[in-house]
Formats: sequence, C-alpha cells, structure tokens
Amino acid sequence: MPKVALSDIVCSIARTIDAIGERWTPLILRDLFAGVTRFEDLRRDLGIASNVLAARLDGLRAHGIVETRAYQTNPVRYEYLLTEKGRDLFPVLTMLVAWGDTWMAGPEGPPALIVHNDCGKETAGVVVCRECATPLTADNVHFQQGPGGHRGQGTMVIGDRLEPSS
Repeated sequence: MPKVALSDIVCSIARTIDAIGERWTPLILRDLFAGVTRFEDLRRDLGIASNVLAARLDGLRAHGIVETRAYQTNPVRYEYLLTEKGRDLFPVLTMLVAWGDTWMAGPEGPPALIVHNDCGKETAGVVVCRECATPLTADNVHFQQGPGGHRGQGTMVIGDRLEPSS
C-alpha cells in the first residue's frame, strides 16, 4: 500500500501532526513561546543540529506557524516569530505540559511552571466546553461527523463510528 501523507488524511489530528509532529518541533514551539526567537539561541538551548533546526523552522514557516523578521543586516540574521496561527497552538502545548507534569515528571516535580500573569497564580491547561465551560473528558463527549468529514484512507474504521450530523 502506498504511503499516505498525513496532510491528505481527512482528520484534523493527522493534519496537525503533519504540521507540528516532527521530532524537535514541539520543543522549538516551546522555546518560541518562552521568547527564544533567534536561530543560534534555539540551537544552543535545544542542542539540536543546525540543519535539523533549519528544516523544522522551514516547515513551521511553510505551514504559516512562524514568520521571520530581520534583526541584523550585516550579515542578515533573522528571528522567528509565532504568527496568529502559531500562537493558537498555545493551548495544545499547555495540555502537553499538564499531561507530562501528571504522568512523566520526575520525583522532584514539574521542571517548569506556568504562571497566569493576571492573577499571579500557578496554573495548568484545562480543556472546557466552549459553550458551558464544563471540563471535557473522554467520558463526557462523543464524536460526530463534521461538514468536511468522509471515509478515506486513515479514517476507514473511525468513519463508521462517527455519529451522523444532525
């Protein structure tokens, strides 16, 4: 069977993984959210090879998640800034942090804390219903076929399990 590109699967998870799921990419996004925007600073912080970092940043730029801005002219050097599309990934990363803090942190506890600027309190990502603000869990939701949904490669079995749209 020929390999299918994740971007071709009729699934928002697959398409998101296609954009941000390569090794190192979530950590690059973490650093960008933390204010590390220059190539050399990213490379040094992550201990990543320059060619791999360049490839990941090019991919993020191709997906419209980051944009570049020159901060030096001789030689020209760029910083990498999150676009609106990129900044919209913040909840995704906070949920990865929350899960990692619960299930993967060492005995010392979480390696970093998220502090809400408005109240000054430590916080964590929580997924809530956008209509009623009730926390969402795997037990209180179901999946329904959306307007762009159809069965295809990568969604053959799950497509049969989706409830029809009403």
